[in-house]
Amino acid sequence: MMHLRRYACAIAVAVLAAVAAAAAGVAVAAPAAAGECRFTDTPIVVDGRADEAAWQEAAGLPPNAIVAPAATSQSVKLLWDRESLYLLARLGGPQEPGERGSLSLLLVPGVDQPAAYEFRVTAAGATSAAFLPGGGKEPVRAAAPRVQAATVADAGGWTVEMRVPWTACMDTGGRPEPGTSWRLAVVSGPPAAATPEPPAADRVAAIRFDGPPAVNPSRPYGIPTLVPVTTSKLTGSPDPPLPYTVERVLPLARVPCPIVVAHQPGSDRLLYATEPRGYKPSQLMRMRDDPESFEPETLLAEDGHIHYSICFHPQFAANGYVYVGSNGPRDPGAKEKVTRITRYVIDREPPYAFHPESARIVIEWESDGHNGGDIAFGPDGMLYVTSGDGSSDSDQKLTGQDLSRLQAKVLRIDVDHPDPATAGDRRLYGVPADNPFVGVPGARPETWAYGLRNPWRMTIDRESGQIWVGNNGQDLWEQVYLIERGANYGWSVMEGGHPFDLDRKRGPTPILSPTAEHSHSEARSLTGGIVYRGRRLPELRGAYIYGDYSTGRIWGIRHDGKKVTWHEPIADTQLQITCFATDANGEILIADHQVGTGGGFYTLIPRPAAGPAAPFPRRLSETGLFASIPDHRMVPGVIPYIVNSPLWSDGTHKARFFVLPNRTDADGNTVPATIFTMPARGWQFPDGSVLVKSFAIDAVEGDPATRRWIETRFMLKEQGEWAGYSYEWNDDQTDAVLVESPGKDRDFTIRTTDLDRNPDGVRTQTWHYPSRTECMVCHSRASNYVLGLCTVQLNRDFDYAATLGAGHATDNQLRTYEHLGILAVPWSVEARLAEAARDREAAAGQAAAAQPGSGPTADDFLSLQPTGKESKLLALRPEDYKRLADPHDASQPLGLRAQSYLQSNCASCHVYAGGGNAMFDLDTVDPFRVATASETRAVDALPMHHTFGLPDARIIAAGHPERSVLLTRVSRRGPGQMPQLATAIVDEKAVALLRAWIESLPPAAPDAADAALK
Repeated sequence: MMHLRRYACAIAVAVLAAVAAAAAGVAVAAPAAAGECRFTDTPIVVDGRADEAAWQEAAGLPPNAIVAPAATSQSVKLLWDRESLYLLARLGGPQEPGERGSLSLLLVPGVDQPAAYEFRVTAAGATSAAFLPGGGKEPVRAAAPRVQAATVADAGGWTVEMRVPWTACMDTGGRPEPGTSWRLAVVSGPPAAATPEPPAADRVAAIRFDGPPAVNPSRPYGIPTLVPVTTSKLTGSPDPPLPYTVERVLPLARVPCPIVVAHQPGSDRLLYATEPRGYKPSQLMRMRDDPESFEPETLLAEDGHIHYSICFHPQFAANGYVYVGSNGPRDPGAKEKVTRITRYVIDREPPYAFHPESARIVIEWESDGHNGGDIAFGPDGMLYVTSGDGSSDSDQKLTGQDLSRLQAKVLRIDVDHPDPATAGDRRLYGVPADNPFVGVPGARPETWAYGLRNPWRMTIDRESGQIWVGNNGQDLWEQVYLIERGANYGWSVMEGGHPFDLDRKRGPTPILSPTAEHSHSEARSLTGGIVYRGRRLPELRGAYIYGDYSTGRIWGIRHDGKKVTWHEPIADTQLQITCFATDANGEILIADHQVGTGGGFYTLIPRPAAGPAAPFPRRLSETGLFASIPDHRMVPGVIPYIVNSPLWSDGTHKARFFVLPNRTDADGNTVPATIFTMPARGWQFPDGSVLVKSFAIDAVEGDPATRRWIETRFMLKEQGEWAGYSYEWNDDQTDAVLVESPGKDRDFTIRTTDLDRNPDGVRTQTWHYPSRTECMVCHSRASNYVLGLCTVQLNRDFDYAATLGAGHATDNQLRTYEHLGILAVPWSVEARLAEAARDREAAAGQAAAAQPGSGPTADDFLSLQPTGKESKLLALRPEDYKRLADPHDASQPLGLRAQSYLQSNCASCHVYAGGGNAMFDLDTVDPFRVATASETRAVDALPMHHTFGLPDARIIAAGHPERSVLLTRVSRRGPGQMPQLATAIVDEKAVALLRAWIESLPPAAPDAADAALK
């Protein structure tokens, strides 16, 4: 066998030498004519039998590419699909086991690639692999666990069938694209005694990878060809643009998940802290405020605390004090969490050494959720500190109105004159004598104001002394407060200016209303901001500029000390805003919390002037997308679609379409642009895309003949931002008119046979046309804005002929899009996810029970960049991707139906960073795996908000629907209903489905709920 190994390596060397010589312009013998590797869309079972029809149609490998001993005959065929390369070799010659040797495939990924791979199989079926990087580098040998092979011997020789997954070629980018050529040679090993000479360079064959057929009579495509849409008039906005936008500053500092940033006085340095996804421990870092460089310096490594805030002492130039707010365990290994303000020392001269050993705890308090922890010095020299209510639920510890504790407040302390009596008591401050509750029995004297849920960011204007706080609301409202001395802001009796739990005990002072508040239709997690005193935007000087984490919107507000004099939205961004700060010049810095290279730092700039804009269509007939309004027929090129698990829309009928913008291809042709298929949640559509959804209602309940259209909604993407618009249909069904920005309600009279509920045979159905801002509550950043247009929803058949007419067929939607060339697939990411999911399933099958959460999910890879360019081909066959179930299809597993309903109706909010005020995740089905019910973190979990009087309430009480808050919310309309928006009628079928599913969950072992999916 050593002779064979030397032989195979010699051939590899010859392959690489031939490629290198060609690249250098050295004349070499011409390779054989390009062979063909045909694409197969049917599964190949590697069993050595080669009885699939695809093998009968496969082309043979050019003879020049086959290297075998003189006494051995050989023929080779190749096939490929989305996941693998397949080889079928028939070898003739000696049949004794010790003489059959082995077969090696030498694969060069491209015609000018300096690297190669060797995949080898012995006659006994053992496989091995090697990466041959070239350039004199040693081969990298590796096991080949995913290379499959089977050998079958008979009287005339032996047959080898081998599968090489494209992920085995990841070192050079992975899978080829249709129409590209690679080079290869196949080497059959001789008996051990023989040592043949390596082949000449012309033994290396060029192999062209054929793609899926353009026409497939045996399985027609749903849309044979796609006509570019050129008539769309949907561009711009009917509303005037907001005056500001954002642009990235410090472009090299693409920091993942920055949570706070602050300028170090007297220097060109910025301190910042990171919070990696998943709330892992953060790091305190420092960098230069320099757009030309990024050399981050670690000041505090991971220590179990998340660093929330950074503040420099007013006399920093003299004392070097910097204060850091954080949350984490009280002591190493402790379970109790505290929010803590810690003082450190920084040298005032370059290189500005940071001294971790100088740490002194200033103040801390117990807190495990809604931590606050922001800090700022006032003009009076006092340090102001925010604290949240200390819990992750509805002020369960009742700290909001309790003056005896430090939580839920703005605190005011004197760090320059600590009380000697408290030295060593984890505090380094004194209490100012003029604090409002000094001397009040039972009150913490540090209190400046109270009744705050989670005051996330606080700023104190150096000129006016105004103290502004952005406060995270709970169910419906977000608040901004201009803090007054001794004020009570109501939490948790009130949520902003609205009742929350009026039965709770109130504090001793009257409850004040917020300075400004925002409903959850326009803000979901208010960050707060700063008072701007810079030079570049003089029109904003003195205004409090603040933003929202979930929506990316930014507002400005002015207050003259008595009343609000101006309050307007000024920018709409795609940022996840965690902090506003200022740079060395006093100009705005905005920390963007996005993962991967998406995060970093931005500033606010005036929106560039634009030329005259085309008028936005005020009627449906003016949009250019309808060939016939009365027939609801779209122009050619508009693509209809359907989803597996639809959003409940009060029983209406829906029609869905999308329109892609056009681009010019390499040949100068106008073709539709492509969609980036995100490995989880919504796909990434290009600018200029339009999503269309129309709603119809039956005037006679259950009679489609009486169906009438009532609304058409558009989602339009421009400059990286989505916006939603609604059109109200007229009674004649001849057109629809644009609904103004605030939205509207309209009542429809429906004839019904349900005389028990409606004795007169009619009922009134109220339909809500959403406001512009309401559209973006569900179409959130966390869901990637588009909801139904994702792999798990679109992976199903669609009857294109019924919608588009003759010449079309019923086909899987993913297969249709792949055929049309409108997909850009992050192949390498999806292929790794598929392999990880299969490993996880195999491990679960071998174990007594699956380990919930083991192995990566698609959500884990949202921030990954593909290792190679995007592919036009799907990573898997459509039938190999997971999909949501129709919730009302009784043939599907009960658990999958229930989780599909929750994913399509609830997960736009109840997902990581989705804006839902509950710490569970209902996005449980991705294209590669279905999570267990317990992985939602909702099964047998305590509710964070209302319990509705349920006994021993849980979000989902396994086996007990009567104790399940989720079911109660879905079963009601009005306060506490779910979904919150755009529905006035209970989905009775969904209630029955969820009740049956919850009953099926084993009460004693919530992890076993996974059995309901199987």
